[in-house]
Amino acid sequence: MFNKLEAVILTVLSQLKADVQDYCDLETVDGGQAIVANDGSLASIVRFNGTKSVLGREQFERLVSLLEASLSVYFKVRGHHLQIVFSRDLDATAPLEQNALQQAATAERLNLNVRHLINEGVSKYAQYVYDEECYLVFWSRPALLDQTERSMAREALNEFRKESEWPATAEAQNLLRPISYLKDRHLSFVTKISEDLTSPEFGCSADVLDVSEAIRAIRAKVNPDITPRTWKPYIPGSAIPMRWKTSKRNGDMSEFMYPTLPSQIMVTSAEIGSGERTSLLPDPTSVRVGSRVYAPLLMSIPPAEPQYFNTLFNSLNRAETQENGVSRALPYSVSIMLSSDGMSVLAWKSLFAQLLSVTSEQNRNINLATKELRERVRDGECMVKLQVAAMTWASPDEKGVKELALRKSKLWRTLEAWGQPVFIERTGNPMQAFQSNCLALTTKHLGDPAAAPLGDAVAMLPLTRPASPFQEGSTIYRSLDGKILKYQRFSSQQTTWITLIAGKPGSGKSVLMNNNHFESCLMPGLTGLPYIGITDIGISSSGFCDLVRDNLPPRLHHLVVYKRLQNARKDCINPLDTPLGQRYPLPKDREFNKNFLTILVTPPEREKPYEGMSNFVGRMVDLAYRRKDDKIERASPETYKPGHNDVVDGAVAALGFRILPATTYWELVDAMFDAGMVYEAEVTQRYAVPTLNDLVAVASTEEVRAEYEGSGEVGRSLVDAFILGIREAVGDFPVFADHTRFDVGSARIVALDLQDVALQGSASAKKQTALMYMIARQCFMKKVAFSKEDFPFFTEKYLPFYERLVADLVDEYKVMCMDEFHKTGGHVGLQEQMQTDGREARKWNMEIILASQLMEDFGQLTKIATATFILDSGTKETRDWLRKNIGLSDTEEHALVNFVHGANKHGCTFLARFETKNATYSQLFTMSAGPMRLWALTTTAEDRKLRTMLYEHMPRPDALALLARRFPSGGCKDMVERLKRETFKDVEFVDDDMEQSVIARIAKDLVADYISASAFEDVV
Repeated sequence: MFNKLEAVILTVLSQLKADVQDYCDLETVDGGQAIVANDGSLASIVRFNGTKSVLGREQFERLVSLLEASLSVYFKVRGHHLQIVFSRDLDATAPLEQNALQQAATAERLNLNVRHLINEGVSKYAQYVYDEECYLVFWSRPALLDQTERSMAREALNEFRKESEWPATAEAQNLLRPISYLKDRHLSFVTKISEDLTSPEFGCSADVLDVSEAIRAIRAKVNPDITPRTWKPYIPGSAIPMRWKTSKRNGDMSEFMYPTLPSQIMVTSAEIGSGERTSLLPDPTSVRVGSRVYAPLLMSIPPAEPQYFNTLFNSLNRAETQENGVSRALPYSVSIMLSSDGMSVLAWKSLFAQLLSVTSEQNRNINLATKELRERVRDGECMVKLQVAAMTWASPDEKGVKELALRKSKLWRTLEAWGQPVFIERTGNPMQAFQSNCLALTTKHLGDPAAAPLGDAVAMLPLTRPASPFQEGSTIYRSLDGKILKYQRFSSQQTTWITLIAGKPGSGKSVLMNNNHFESCLMPGLTGLPYIGITDIGISSSGFCDLVRDNLPPRLHHLVVYKRLQNARKDCINPLDTPLGQRYPLPKDREFNKNFLTILVTPPEREKPYEGMSNFVGRMVDLAYRRKDDKIERASPETYKPGHNDVVDGAVAALGFRILPATTYWELVDAMFDAGMVYEAEVTQRYAVPTLNDLVAVASTEEVRAEYEGSGEVGRSLVDAFILGIREAVGDFPVFADHTRFDVGSARIVALDLQDVALQGSASAKKQTALMYMIARQCFMKKVAFSKEDFPFFTEKYLPFYERLVADLVDEYKVMCMDEFHKTGGHVGLQEQMQTDGREARKWNMEIILASQLMEDFGQLTKIATATFILDSGTKETRDWLRKNIGLSDTEEHALVNFVHGANKHGCTFLARFETKNATYSQLFTMSAGPMRLWALTTTAEDRKLRTMLYEHMPRPDALALLARRFPSGGCKDMVERLKRETFKDVEFVDDDMEQSVIARIAKDLVADYISASAFEDVV
């Protein structure tokens, strides 16, 4: 009897809300997705990340129409609610720091001393981004059940209690609260809407949270400052905490069950404003919960002219507040509740309006409005009950409370400008208004209900916020208005990874690309540097290489190689090299050889090769390898010649191999491999494989001439054209005319600068540039492009070696990048090679990145690209090309014209388009790199000159820190231009020497500051 009386008293006190925990109506969980309220209602929470593509009005209206159609199926019956909670907080460092911790862990494993650059990135983005979240709470109420189902559920529950002798658990979760008949209907509601949202047709990003994540999200909204990301609730499925039994009631087993959800969620004290001026909280409508003071507002009259949420968002984004002396946008949250059977809220108003219509013009208006709404229902339109609440907050100190009053007034004014609704304060118990603003604490909402057509209500929801197409990713970008957007390299959502980057000079293209290279060195899970092969014309990639190498210990500097290639034998790269031990090339390498050599022997003035030349080249390649094969009796394999290579000679001596006049290089390769001398075997093999001159030899044989007599176009046989082309190439291109001498060793990052070998202008120059890109590509690919598909082509002796190699390489990330692609002149052979590589890249776990000034430069490659970054708005003609060739939409063109204007001090905004397995998405991304990183990666001429001068006088990390301190925008061009005007104001033309003197003066001042001990302490 005492226990029952106590239970009644506790229930009454709970209704009176004497304790902060009384403001949480959650009871327990039912399965993996449903939270159970104390009245049996079920709630599931979906994190709504936003739309994956830029939205125009037409796209948004279509999204609203689609969502209205999906929801109307459920909102035409009583019992379904949908709460939408959108919040924007000032401090977004938590997700930034979480990403930074992952990057720092990778850097530590790789011995990269770049924590200062990682932390700088956090600080830089923290200036622009906000902690923005949007949740959808799907409620299913017991009202969905008919009377029979409710009776059966009660009977089953009572029977179970009797049979199991279920104990009392007043201070624990009531595990018998779930109503079995409700669960299937609820999960159907959640699954259908969430699947619709994430479908390609809707184009949204959303995640259904499991109950543990959902309860953590609820707690984090109530107590954001004390809820760590690792926090998990005690719920069925987790361990029961061992609590000491303090209750004297022997029949109550609360301590041996899961603690109540309110006791886990509402863990801080709460205080309502006293209304006294001397109090810290003089406003009686404000509340303090934990370490924040809140000012909640409730909508009492709906907007006369409903407007999109984006209108409210933009207005609030312009409403500034002060936080630690810095101007920031207003922090706020908006809670919208949609409930089915919206016409019921007008029932009583309509009844009284009819009674009083004779005396009241206002009541006549109510009747007219009700009549219009009923007609819309009769026409098939769904009506819902709409309730809205909002609040802002500040710190619970005197300064914070004063700032809260300003924030509240700004929020209030902005809300009432959103279609002219009326918002009011909650007097009496503002904690209930706070409860309505929180996430999923209750099915009740304190805002005055209004009847609204479902379509109008959906249009008011926060659906227009941008989201990245990728849910994960360690590369951080942001939206223009401050939302964090992640970019995931090597995403499983894409079939392959082919990235095209287009932007005119000065658009930030090279810095973006080099920043992405650096970010690829910090991806979670890496145990070694990724393989990155860069082909460039100029020194733009040197900054990235220096940045990585300078922050590695000296013993690892060999992992990064930057090489300015020369058209000389000392830098020779033989295109006919084969994998270790293999007398013949792999099929993919044979195709490369055919492609490369066909380009080589085709005169530059011809638009296409001679008819039949490609097949002829393939035949000559096969004959050349057969001629060098030591396993064929009548072949002519190369014999060992001492004195050609010190590594080979040293290995032969160490091996103690008996050298005979007929000893072949292939014999030595096999012997060295057997002895575990892998590197020495690789070097030795360079002298065993054919070179270009060997192709001339096989093509000159009588057998070949007889076989191809009379072939070829008028005036020249294939044989003669081939021989002439190869001989000219041997003279013109010593860089690939002999045995390989260029050796990157065990380097993982290799950047080849083709400045001295890639020409511009004539057809001959474009051909040479294409060939140089091809040979640079082969230099990288022969290190990393192996897969299980190659195993059948390896000899039995070497197969175990390649099985181990592929096992080591299979999970390694690889990036092949070509910058300045427009300088290849759109050469067909190179583009075909890139298309082939693009289709094969996934099996090598490789991303291919090509960068140029215009999208047109990529030709047919645009059709297979999976990521496209456009860094300038272009002209009407270039945008017309984009419309015709890649399907640029009106909305995307509008985004380009209005927002993509190159790099500035705030960052570099670009339009990113992603082809995933399901759909095409586009989004505006902004990269905001920190000043030290910008100075390390900059390609601006003035910046490079100043950076180089400082590098000559101090350690490079110190130079970057000094430059970042003096030029936080990441460049000195403006200062150089100003000093040039001041110094040479009477000079008509300022030449390079004059500019150099200005930069040298800046450098001299910086070096002087560095030398000064006190100034240096300031710098670092």
